[in-house]
Amino acid sequence: MSTYVGAQAQETSERLADFEKRSDPDNKEHQELLKEMKTHLKKLEDMRKNEDPRLSFSTPEFKDAQRTFTENFKKNFGRPVEWAMVKEFPWSTPQLRKLEAPVDVKGNPWPLDKEGNPILKS
Repeated sequence: MSTYVGAQAQETSERLADFEKRSDPDNKEHQELLKEMKTHLKKLEDMRKNEDPRLSFSTPEFKDAQRTFTENFKKNFGRPVEWAMVKEFPWSTPQLRKLEAPVDVKGNPWPLDKEGNPILKS
């Protein structure tokens, strides 16, 4: 068995070991059920063999990384907004257009250098 198997595979392997202890080797039904359980456990292990527990969506590391990404996404990763969905008139549909001057995510003008290029924060 691999070093990491899911909870379902672990539970199934414990159940299998318990059933092997209690099963009668002469009983055909017991042996068929035992074979079926072993096949099912093998299938679960094969499914989980390449699984990395660090990629789970419930780990504190993932939740922290997701929170950090979301906060930075809301701030456009510290870069100016140069393209936006713009309505020409209140009744028109928004269209993607390049803005005349870059702005921050709140719509305030972005600081520019002498050449008119946005100053990026390092």
